[in-house]
Amino acid sequence: MSRIWIRIGVLAVTVIAVLSGCVTESTGGLPKPASASDRVQAQLDLARGYLEQGSTDRARTSLNKALEIDPRSAEAYTLLGVLNAAEKNDGLAEKNFRTAIGIDPGNAMALNNYASFLYSRKRYDEAVRYLQTLVQDPDYRARSQAYENLGLAELKVNDMQAAKESFNRALQLSFAQPVSNLELAQIAYDEGDIRAAATHYDAFRAQAQQSARSLCLGMKIASRQGNTDKVASYAMAMNNLYPNAKETKECVVSP
Repeated sequence: MSRIWIRIGVLAVTVIAVLSGCVTESTGGLPKPASASDRVQAQLDLARGYLEQGSTDRARTSLNKALEIDPRSAEAYTLLGVLNAAEKNDGLAEKNFRTAIGIDPGNAMALNNYASFLYSRKRYDEAVRYLQTLVQDPDYRARSQAYENLGLAELKVNDMQAAKESFNRALQLSFAQPVSNLELAQIAYDEGDIRAAATHYDAFRAQAQQSARSLCLGMKIASRQGNTDKVASYAMAMNNLYPNAKETKECVVSP
């Protein structure tokens, strides 16, 4: 899969330096201690930053501290799953992802990352199931991407009709989904709908950089349209940019 689903944003952690000085009655005294939820969030923010830097040991320390404060933090368990997956500890990663979903079955972060984990391990049927749950959340900000990922997983289990519906839904939510356009172009070409294939292919081409696979598909569509100039142009680009790619060597264009 060309996209990485596990996304850990860099969060700026503001460190407030407490300057020494006298505390007078006019200041209102010492500030109230931070709430448990604020302390958990601070540790989660630290853990994300450490994971982004590749500092898994420090991230683990922060996540363990978060769980000491709130043993039912689904987000902490999800990040532990991400951490374990990065360390190739699949058994522990799965345990943590499942724990997170057990605590909060609708947690979008847990569902997305567990589905990514399952897809990367070629457990496509299971990935489909969790992505189907994820896309039902109307408040999930990356819903269009979730539908696209669902479509990719459905392709892997040979459910072409479901994949087509998922890719179309992704585009309805956000037209800026080039992978969905490319996959729909391929499906339409395979079904013999050259007009739809060309429409989706042109949309993909306007949004993303060409790959050996997309150039080969472009050649096939252009050939079916009788556009020999485009066939030659795509062939030249494919041979120049991706001379050693499997798709370049195996691309066969029927007249």
